[in-house]
Amino acid sequence: MTKILTPFIPRRFISCRHRQTVLAGLFGGTIDLPDSKQHRVTLPDGDQLYIYDDSVPRPTSSSKSPVLLIHGLAGSHKSSYMTRISDRLRQQSRRVFRMDMRGCGNGIAIAKKTAHAGASDDLAQTAMWIQQYTQQPSIQMVGFSLSGNILLKLLAELSQYPELSITSAIAICPPIDLAYSSLKITEKHLGFYDYQFIRTLKKGITERRHFHPDCPSTELSPFPKTLFDFDNRFTAPLNGFIDAADYYQQSSSKRCLNQITVPTTVLIANDDPVVPAEIFDDACFSDSTTLIRTEYGGHMGYLARKGKRWMDDQIIHWLSIESEH
Repeated sequence: MTKILTPFIPRRFISCRHRQTVLAGLFGGTIDLPDSKQHRVTLPDGDQLYIYDDSVPRPTSSSKSPVLLIHGLAGSHKSSYMTRISDRLRQQSRRVFRMDMRGCGNGIAIAKKTAHAGASDDLAQTAMWIQQYTQQPSIQMVGFSLSGNILLKLLAELSQYPELSITSAIAICPPIDLAYSSLKITEKHLGFYDYQFIRTLKKGITERRHFHPDCPSTELSPFPKTLFDFDNRFTAPLNGFIDAADYYQQSSSKRCLNQITVPTTVLIANDDPVVPAEIFDDACFSDSTTLIRTEYGGHMGYLARKGKRWMDDQIIHWLSIESEH
């Protein structure tokens, strides 16, 4: 593993971890991509999910690997960071896809189960669908926050998918230790981030009840107030885990990071208020992994000076480097 402490200079007056995190979300700069094509991917258990092909036909098509973007907890293909990155990639004539994880976004009506932190098979099935659809031999993948953990787990399990070829992967602020991350979200910052996630998840449960009224897990009364309680009463039982502890133990990628052989970049910030940076201190990464660590940035904030989005610039740069190899 290569460790790099990279200088990131935050925008003036918003170096605070909370300002970086919150302002990046509130003023995300979502880009409308009206010509995107929606596709369904059918999963082995019969559930389906949607992916969105943002590729724009060009006179000369790119020979570079297609890119799959996967959103974080309570996000979707419409999340601002997803649309921003996709727009920049297609300006380079890259084939790029945004994924709604199972039961997320528009896919809530076509999946009885939901996305969860260990759903690496869903990523594998989607990536293989894209390889077949594009007739490209390999793919690049970028996972944000929770999906960053899922992606790292998939990379460690890649031997189970001989048809899948990933040339490079990027995990942004991944919670590789789910139990510890869940605990700290509740303990720190007066439960602010717990509340924000739960508020969004509650809206999803209400909508899910409309499409899947026979699902007993949607009856949560009183509604959970913490992520741990939500996972214990909803995510874990719905997806075949005993409880939250079992779910976290089986789904955390930290235990298998040393098995990754694909060139992989992991970006974290020491001041991340959602994913505690100390979980990376004793992580055992493989030689193919580069850990990029910054002092500032918050959770997927990285708002830099002159109005730049440093995280976006880095992702585009890393994808470009690997695609040239």
